[in-house]
Amino acid sequence: MVIRKEKLDFLRLENIDSASNGIIIMPIAEYLHAKAQQKTLIAHSYYSVLLIKSGGLTMVEDKRMYAMGRHDMLSISADCVCSFLHNIPVEGSIVLFTETFFMQRYHMERTHYFNYLKCNRMNGFVLTSEDIERCSHLMELMQKEYHTAKFGSRELLHNHLHSLLQLLGRRITKNIGAVRMDEKEERIMTFETLVDENYREKRFPSFYAERLNMSVNHLNRICREKRAASCGTLIRNRIVLEAERLLYHTFKTVREIAIELGFDNVPYFITFFKAKKGQSPEEFRRNQ
Repeated sequence: MVIRKEKLDFLRLENIDSASNGIIIMPIAEYLHAKAQQKTLIAHSYYSVLLIKSGGLTMVEDKRMYAMGRHDMLSISADCVCSFLHNIPVEGSIVLFTETFFMQRYHMERTHYFNYLKCNRMNGFVLTSEDIERCSHLMELMQKEYHTAKFGSRELLHNHLHSLLQLLGRRITKNIGAVRMDEKEERIMTFETLVDENYREKRFPSFYAERLNMSVNHLNRICREKRAASCGTLIRNRIVLEAERLLYHTFKTVREIAIELGFDNVPYFITFFKAKKGQSPEEFRRNQ
């Protein structure tokens, strides 16, 4: 099922709760209702952790579909474009938080468990019954503290979120391998953030290398070591990802999408997209 709207935009926590202050904990059904009220299809500017207690829902993320059921947990990274479909009642909790909220307390060397949040757009977790019970308890504590809003509540929310992400990070470590944070990983993540912010206007690796105070060759070596691709390939992949999102999620014409992505020449955009995907933008849209 394709969900399309006129515009692709960003949803911030302030759009859901003006008093969020960097974190929101709420029932999933309430969150789905809040998202449904938005007039645009949205990329998130925050991280999410969902826990389904009963019922189920389907999530569509960048043209991939995922089904979630009872006791499933999922983390979703910032800038991920997704929508939710549910035909049956769903119960559970969701924690939404910004990177600023999490990082304002912990130094980078303390966060090696949590790199999965940035390195993967989504993570599913294979949890034991004990894990599920502990995660449920932590989310219940967070929800109560969030609504209490007493002195010291923010500190407790930090502690509970830290415990929750650490528990999930252990499962990532055990099941699919954690990404170890080191100086190179920090550099590549900074590079990826810069690309997200500038890919429409800045296509050449030299811009990013200069911003990172390194040579293009050095940046290329780090990208190949950490992401198995050159920095130029990563920049182009980000452009293609946004093109796919706009083709899949909006009614914009190919010409409108090309202009939005900084292509003055529409035929060149078509050639660029086809070289990466093996089909034209219109063929891609039809096939979806």
